[in-house]
Amino acid sequence: MKYNGILLLPVIILLLSVYPLFAQTSLSIGVAPTSKTLKLTPGETYSDEIVYWNLSQEADTYRVFISGFQQIENQPGTAIILTEEEDALADYSASKWVTVSKEILELEPSKNVKLQYTINVPLDATDGEFNVEIFLISENAYQQQGTAAFTNLAAGTPILIQIGDDYVQNAELLRFVADKKIYEKINVNFLTTIKNLGDMHITPTGEILVQNIFKQEVARIPFNKNAQSLLRDTLGNYEDNWTQSGYLSPNKAIAVGPMTARLMVTYRSFQPGFAVLGSETTFWIIPWKIIIAILVAILLVIIIRITKKKINKKNEVS
Repeated sequence: MKYNGILLLPVIILLLSVYPLFAQTSLSIGVAPTSKTLKLTPGETYSDEIVYWNLSQEADTYRVFISGFQQIENQPGTAIILTEEEDALADYSASKWVTVSKEILELEPSKNVKLQYTINVPLDATDGEFNVEIFLISENAYQQQGTAAFTNLAAGTPILIQIGDDYVQNAELLRFVADKKIYEKINVNFLTTIKNLGDMHITPTGEILVQNIFKQEVARIPFNKNAQSLLRDTLGNYEDNWTQSGYLSPNKAIAVGPMTARLMVTYRSFQPGFAVLGSETTFWIIPWKIIIAILVAILLVIIIRITKKKINKKNEVS
């Protein structure tokens, strides 16, 4: 099956550390399952089916495509379909392992169509995680737009295939900083960069603890609350926000002055407590408008008192 061009998938959100859920933009097609994770062995053959149904009131014809995918650079939880040339060279693509029962599907309104697929794992497949996407493109759009139609993904089922039992889950924390050094209001973005050094996807989770100069806790922010994962051998930038309307925490700790934020992250799906990434960063919260207003008020009080004293002395002399 020949095709060229890059297909930008919708955001792939790998929820949980062992089961990925891929968001789809099904304009007129339903698909089940929306994603799949398999554990297979070298030489094993696996067969299953994908069910599609037409959500529109008009019949349409779709082409079936198979390709591996990779994460969009530095963006966790995203993926991009590989071109034919890229797929042929991709180390972790399982597209060559997959065959389908049909290359064209006719979808009529309110009717289901089943697509059978088979995965034949090579005998020399190495341990680790591989990926493949089985997806449909409208035949009309493909005929009119060619590879440009790939940007209009109708429906697809991403599959992660884990081979063997000797997995390596390893990661490195490359950066943890606040996006600025000084803030007037509490609207802090914490920027984190993690690299997946293992051979299967990971879903880093944890929290950011913020303390003031008195070592009092002023905030506890979930890290990666959307559970965005990193595919193997990829790097991702995470952004977590701390927003607070006032300068007092619920436990009445003041969030003004020098602040310290500590990040603690785990990423393993097995023995998670034995793989912790940690770092800290510092920044300042200085509500300078409020401080200036207070100083001006104090200065006015001082001036008024001095003026009153001078007037009183003048009245006593006279």
